[in-house]
Amino acid sequence: MKFLIFAGGNGTRLWPVSRKSHPKQFQKFIKGKSLFQMTVERLLKKFSKEDLYVVSPKEYVSIIKEEFPGISNSNILIEAETRDTLACVGFGAYVLNKKFPDENIAILWSDHLIKYEDIFLKAYIVADRYATEHNKIVQIDVNPTSPNVNLGYIKIGEQIETLDDFGIYKFVKHIEKPDLKTAKTFIESFEYLWHTGYKVFPKGKLPELYKEYMPHVADILEKITEKYFKDEDFASLYSSIDKISIDYAILEKVSSDEVVDIPADLGWSDIGNWASFKEVLEDTNESNVVISDSITIDTKNTLILSSSKDKIICTVGVSDIAVIDTDDALLVCSLDVAHKLKDVIAELKSKKKDSLL
Repeated sequence: MKFLIFAGGNGTRLWPVSRKSHPKQFQKFIKGKSLFQMTVERLLKKFSKEDLYVVSPKEYVSIIKEEFPGISNSNILIEAETRDTLACVGFGAYVLNKKFPDENIAILWSDHLIKYEDIFLKAYIVADRYATEHNKIVQIDVNPTSPNVNLGYIKIGEQIETLDDFGIYKFVKHIEKPDLKTAKTFIESFEYLWHTGYKVFPKGKLPELYKEYMPHVADILEKITEKYFKDEDFASLYSSIDKISIDYAILEKVSSDEVVDIPADLGWSDIGNWASFKEVLEDTNESNVVISDSITIDTKNTLILSSSKDKIICTVGVSDIAVIDTDDALLVCSLDVAHKLKDVIAELKSKKKDSLL
């Protein structure tokens, strides 16, 4: 099994700390390590570095080499530009399929947090085995702990079998980012999982899916792959790929008979905004998470983070907010609307504040 690790996102929902020049996956948020570092170190506990391939635009290559010592240049697949997941997954899949036509391909994202690493690794090993034996796409997803409207959900059916203590379930459908009322009903049911994006594809399966559901993109990817192995420029071809997620373009169209799901307790978080960042670091919503020189008086359920060593942040009589301070920007927002940070980014773009992005 070969792994495609995607490290190209901008992480705008964790602005103003996460920036295009140094996005979320490379920020050393937790215990002095970046989420990318933690992803690589986790995989290296069971898998060889030769089997790990990182997909990223060229501006992050130097960071990748610094945080993944010993990675070969050939194991860094450089995108011509950042162009959503239909492009980056397809690019990685076509290159690996040509290099290793008899290997399954696993995909995962470098900006997630996993608390239970042993379970994570065992789940991928089981997924690899099941994909090989049954020629099925195997997803690894997690039970939801809150009605999160910023995540996709997976509906599962009956259990098919048990493999090494993991249940293998029928896949029914994918529901992308439901409204709050719907998400609450999902929490009350045992039929729905949070969609992590962790998957194992049987050998040759990903290119087959592109050919079936996005044939014009498959043609482009075949040409890109030819140029890649000849070390020729493929930027113009890459920019012609539809800018859309692989979920919308392909995976939501795949027959449920081709997919199974493994629910796994991974202690997973995509750290999708400042509210989820706080939840990761604090178990109770009555507590504050303070990562700065601060004074908090009558302050509850508040996240305070500052990069300044010379500034003290003081809060009095507030609750349920995030205060994020950097050298050139200050964010103050209610935790319950932290997901709306995209509106701030849009406003900064409209005001041509590119230096802040």
